[in-house]
Formats: sequence, C-alpha cells, structure tokens
Amino acid sequence: MEYLVTTNIPWLVRVLQGQWRRLRRRMKGAVPDGARYLVLNFSGHPVLPGQLSAIEKLLQWPCSEVIDVQMGNVAEDRKFVGNVVRAIERIDLSPEQWQTASIVAVPAGYSAIWSVLLAEMHGRLGYFPDVVHLRPASSASSEKFEVAEIMNLREVRHSSRDKR
Repeated sequence: MEYLVTTNIPWLVRVLQGQWRRLRRRMKGAVPDGARYLVLNFSGHPVLPGQLSAIEKLLQWPCSEVIDVQMGNVAEDRKFVGNVVRAIERIDLSPEQWQTASIVAVPAGYSAIWSVLLAEMHGRLGYFPDVVHLRPASSASSEKFEVAEIMNLREVRHSSRDKR
C-alpha cells in the first residue's frame, strides 16, 4: 500500500493542481471558455501583482494565469539538457493547449538553461514565445523589478531574415 501511495503522489499533486487552476479560472469568469492566457515563470522569483498587471496591460489580456516552473538546481553534467526538458514536461499542458494558449515567458537568469528552454518551447509552440523584460524599478516603487517591455521574438526573427 505504501508503494502505491508514494509512487502516485506526484500524479495526484498534478491532478489537484489542475483542478485548482480550473476552479480559479471559473471563479474569475472574465475569460471566454477554453481561452488561456499563461505567464510561464522560469525566473525562480515570484511574479508580483504589479508585474502581472503590467503584463496583462501590455498584452491586452483580460486576466492571466501564472505557472511557476521550478527549475531547481540543474547539475552541470551530460544530462543537462534532459534535466531542463523535464522541467518543461512538468508543466501541465497538453499538446493542444501548447498550440492554443496565449503564452508569455519570464526567462531564467542562467543563459544555458534559458537557451534550452527557449528551444524546447519553440518546438512545442511552433514559434518563439513573447518574453517579459524586467528592469530594476525606481526607488519610489514598492517592487524591486518592473516590466520594461514584452519582447516579440517572432518579429525579431522575421526582421533578421532580411539580413541573410
């Protein structure tokens, strides 16, 4: 019995998290049924309420859902890429949801991790996601970092193709 419980705990946690997200979205009620606006947070720091409202305002989203992707300590060994890819696999999204949800990403600070994450997301989405650029906030702000801009990597890629 103990074996069944301990091996199924991660699965049970994912099921409960999914149910909780669906319940929260239903309670908000402002989003059309099936539409998802996702902020994938790879930074390891929480997305603060002021940052979230700035993201929603810049993208003109009615409301959004933050998914914190825990990267943990990624060992610098030959399984580096596999460890980073497993972090993406822990995000509870089906292939259809990857294709239909509106997604913006808050990048990881470590460039090697972010490179693998960006490549993996491009493979799942079919395009580069939009990326949140954070900068230090003014001393008058209660938050240490503010949203500077949303970088559209698809436009960057498209404009750079003319330079080949």
